[in-house]
Amino acid sequence: MTKVVGTILLLIGMAGFAFAGHVTVPEIDAATGVGALALLSGGLLVIRARKKRQQK
Repeated sequence: MTKVVGTILLLIGMAGFAFAGHVTVPEIDAATGVGALALLSGGLLVIRARKKRQQK
């Protein structure tokens, strides 16, 4: 279940970056921040699931 949730979070994060377009200001807007958090948390969930599987 954790792997599925992690994969979904990764896909959400990548979709956010794909639809963001070109931003002319250097500040981080809310969509970019949410996408970054989704990618980070999804990646951590996937890595955690792989480590648990290797330990078994």
